[in-house]
Amino acid sequence: MKNKNPTIDIVKGMAIILVVYGHVIEHGMAPQGRDFFLNPVFKVIYTFHMPLFVFISGYLMALSLGRRPPLEVFKRKFDSLLVPFVSLTILGIIVSYGLNIIFANNMGVVNFLQDLLDQLLLKPSVWFLFTLFILNCLLLCAMNWEKRLGPAIFWGVYFLVLIIPYNDYFCFYYIKWFYLFFLVGYLISKYGLSLTHQTIPMVVLGISVIIFISLLPYWTPQDYIYINRMNFESHQYVYEILKIMYRYMMGFLGIMISFYTGEFLTKTPLASLLGRVGTYSLDIYIIQMCIVEGIYPRLVYKTHVYVDFNSPWVLYVFAPLLVMFFVWLCMLISKHLIRKDLLLSRLLLGGRV
Repeated sequence: MKNKNPTIDIVKGMAIILVVYGHVIEHGMAPQGRDFFLNPVFKVIYTFHMPLFVFISGYLMALSLGRRPPLEVFKRKFDSLLVPFVSLTILGIIVSYGLNIIFANNMGVVNFLQDLLDQLLLKPSVWFLFTLFILNCLLLCAMNWEKRLGPAIFWGVYFLVLIIPYNDYFCFYYIKWFYLFFLVGYLISKYGLSLTHQTIPMVVLGISVIIFISLLPYWTPQDYIYINRMNFESHQYVYEILKIMYRYMMGFLGIMISFYTGEFLTKTPLASLLGRVGTYSLDIYIIQMCIVEGIYPRLVYKTHVYVDFNSPWVLYVFAPLLVMFFVWLCMLISKHLIRKDLLLSRLLLGGRV
């Protein structure tokens, strides 16, 4: 679906660049045995970059439902999210198996089959697509119940999911965490609200930036969803609830800042470039899993290259250049390989062209 709002594609472009940026830092530091969770740029990126993607998905879901009946939307989401999820999981295991043979030679057939079943049925590695599919299903269910129970059902589903004492499998902690961002994005789009109201743009942006910067020092490794996993300790309910509220605030502030930035960039020469990157966001996300998350860290480990990702020149000069190279490479591969082949496009991109 082509977006009439250029800000959406620009923000998507910014978001996918941040995804690659975070992965370049993570997979550059991890082979060196260094704690990337404490890296300052990594910390900023991970306070909001995936919530931003989920928010945009909810926003676009409302546009889809405004044009098509729910059943057709479900079928499209099945094709565009679940089919690539299965295909990418299988492909990822095959690539990982091959890379381990090349670089380490320590992965047997039994490990291969175990990983395949584990990532398809229990702990999906391509968690983002699987999570988005479940979020879409939850929203469609809430819409079906809305006629009988009223609009409050949307929030009821969220709180019901939140209180289920289950986390470890099927990306459930991701579903708990991201559903609110998805729901808010959907509701803002459905009711025609604007995140960048033109009467007070600089005031809202300034306040959001000040609050975000003021709260950032309190972000700790325990605030990453990948570590916390929405766990509640029985003797620390109040503390955990406050921490979750803090994380949600950081996520929504980051989303607000991103949309204001995107709105500003629509009037600059960067608009075309970022918009183009945004239309390839899924392609980049998929291909970087092989390049940035697969090949790149193994090369760093194998060649014993040491790069200090905490130094300013690396973080703000070298890493961004490397990020843009990876983004360009992913777009090139998609344009000339995946998008030109109907079968590959169907399996890996859900038919997007």
